[in-house]
Formats: sequence, C-alpha cells, structure tokens
Amino acid sequence: MVPLALALRDRGHLVRWATGPDAGPRLEAAGIEAVPVGVPWDDNRAALWARYPEIFSLPPAELPDHQFPKLFGEIVPPTMLQALLEVTVAWQPNLVVHDAADFSGPIAAASIGVPSVTHSFGALTPIHRVAAAGELVADLWRSAGLEPRPFGGAYDNLYLDIYPASMQSADMGHVRFRQALRPMSFVDRDEAEPAGEIAWPENDKPFVYLTFGTVYRDAGALRTAADAIASLDVRLLVTVGPGGDPEALGPQPEHVRVERYVPQSRVFDVCDLVVSHAGSGTFLGGLSRGIPQLCLPQGADQFLNAESCRKAGAGLVLEPAEANPDAIAAAVTRLLDDGSFRARASTVADEIAAMPGPDEVAAVLERLG
Repeated sequence: MVPLALALRDRGHLVRWATGPDAGPRLEAAGIEAVPVGVPWDDNRAALWARYPEIFSLPPAELPDHQFPKLFGEIVPPTMLQALLEVTVAWQPNLVVHDAADFSGPIAAASIGVPSVTHSFGALTPIHRVAAAGELVADLWRSAGLEPRPFGGAYDNLYLDIYPASMQSADMGHVRFRQALRPMSFVDRDEAEPAGEIAWPENDKPFVYLTFGTVYRDAGALRTAADAIASLDVRLLVTVGPGGDPEALGPQPEHVRVERYVPQSRVFDVCDLVVSHAGSGTFLGGLSRGIPQLCLPQGADQFLNAESCRKAGAGLVLEPAEANPDAIAAAVTRLLDDGSFRARASTVADEIAAMPGPDEVAAVLERLG
C-alpha cells in the first residue's frame, strides 16, 4: 500500500496512516505520518490462539476459512475502532483507504459520510470469508449508530485490485467497482543501499531464491526446502526474515548463503527461480519480473496464490503434506529445465506491467474523494 500513499502525497495531498504500533516506524521512515491504533500484531495472534485453539489443528488449507473471519472480523476491529473513529472525526479526511482485511476502515468512513476504498493485498478474498467477517463486525457498525453493511462495507465503493486479471479465479460479481493497480513493493532508502553484497563464486549455475517471508516462518519446513535445494548444482540464497536466526539452518556449503533479509528487488534482478510460501509480496514481486516459482504454501492467502500459479502454468505447487526433500528437489529441477514455466511467467509479467501504476490510480482517488 505504501506506493499508493506516496503517490497521493507527491500529488500534494495530506496522507495520514492509522495502523498498529508495529508498523509506525516503517511508515515514518518512508515519510508518511503514522497514527497508532489497536494493539501489537502479536497480541492479536495470541488472542486468536487463546480463544480458538481448536482451529490450529485443522489442515493448513482449511485454516484460513476459520482464521480470516475470527481474526479480522471478531478480534482485531474492537481493539482499534474507537481510536480510529477519534482520529477520523478529528481529522475529517475526504477519503479512507483500508486494506482488504481491515473492517474498521469502512465504519470510520461511514461515520463521517465519506467513501471508503478497499486496497487488496493479493487475490480476491473468498466471498464466504468476507461475508463471515462482515457478520462478526455488524455490532460495531451498530455501536457507531450505523446500519451494518453487506461484507462489512468492503465492497460499497471502489476495490483496488493488485492481482493480474488473468489469474483471478474467484467470482467477482459482488465487487461492484474495480480498479486495477499494478503491484509494487517499497524499499526503504537505507535498505536499498548495499548491506553486504551477495558474493558468489563466478559461475553460471542457476540462482535459486528461497524465502518464507517475514510472517509465516516454519523453521522445519524452511530447513527441509533448503536442504533439498542445497543438494542440487545451483546457487541458493535463503532468507529467514528479520526475526529469524540464520544459524537455525545449520552449517551450509559454499554455494548456499543464508541471510535474515535482503530487499527482494535486488534478488529478483538476478535469480532464476523463486521458491517460497507464496505470500502475495514475494509471489507477485517474482511474477512481475517473469520468474517461475515453486509454491510451498503454509497458510493465509498463500493457497490461493499457489493455485493461481498452477493454473497459469507459471510454476509448480507442493502442499505441506507433499513437500518432502525428494519432491522439492524434483520440482526445482523441472522448473529450471523446462522453459515453458518462464515463458508463462513472462506473459504474466507483461500483464502486470500494463496495469495502471500508483500515480494513475491516485488520480482516480482524487475524483472519488
């Protein structure tokens, strides 16, 4: 969402971002005023675990159907709505833009009679998940003196869709107004500077990038994938996330590098294959460069992304129960040897490049606001 916020700011608009206290420093570093609302993200996850421990015994692919409405419809909104209403009433913005899992934003916008805009973070969230979250947030609408809206108000106005249309598999009939927005990532200036260049022996062996992102970090699954790929004749970069421990993967051979974090824009410039959890940032970032992918989904919307990748022919998918070392090594070998995967990923990259950028969409928001 940061590129759109910066585009609005650069067009002369006042931008204020209400978010959990965890994200504030990153936004301030980007030059965006941040207002803390709600609680740290780990508190929300702990509350979900304490209230609904039974859902975590479900198969990983089934968990999101229960996790999304309970977390984003029941647990998170009450922690942030009052503070968000106070900010909104005091500041009187012309427009409220919120992410697709935030069900407080539409209430805040409706409370002062301005439009709310839903900014997607990947594929369209399945209708039953959003409908269930909308039902759980209905009492918060009433507490603000408002009538509850279908889908929690998520689709009352404009939906900013960062997903390539050819890969969008869900029925979008309930989304009345859709505006495409090219998915982009934002790299902090200090992170964009060289922070220990990734130095490799000079050879032409394929470069494979393995990451499970910065949120979902199953150390066991990551190590299984790393060991499988390290057995191949490739160069391998593994990132374990800012809170991860590179030492947890154990000693590595010369052709493997393990880092906490490297800006993905640097990696995508040089890698031949992305192996990941299929989180939207990594997934769309890799596709935008035409890089084929091996998707090892772990939770959340990752299963949606993985299935989209499979259908597009831009990569392969191994579900958690299938992701053993032999299967991972075989999939990596196939993706590197079969040029059809890169050709299809390049087709998706061309589609992404043609989507409107943040400045164009900012102009659309000006008219709406």
